[in-house]
Amino acid sequence: MSEAKALHVLIAPVGQLSANGQLRETVKERRKKRGPNVPFWYLSPELVKKFDLPGTGVEAVVAEDLTAINWLKLRFGGESSIVQIDLDLLREYATDLPPLPTHRDISE
Repeated sequence: MSEAKALHVLIAPVGQLSANGQLRETVKERRKKRGPNVPFWYLSPELVKKFDLPGTGVEAVVAEDLTAINWLKLRFGGESSIVQIDLDLLREYATDLPPLPTHRDISE
């Protein structure tokens, strides 16, 4: 049986959270300190759609800890809210790290 729970979510346009690689490092560090099952997930635009979160062309972070979401919102911007999400589905589909940072050619 699935387990739906009220969790905190931060939603922002694609790249606002993940483009510079800092969110990826944050997720890795949380998993290193608190274990691989820490309730902290990155949702790509495809997963935002799968989990029926609002917005098109957005990415998200879902966490049990409001402090984590507030810190990310201060750092990256975006809109936060509370949503009901199936924990089993998050554990099944949202275990990937955010994408690698995008590199820009600044040599010109």
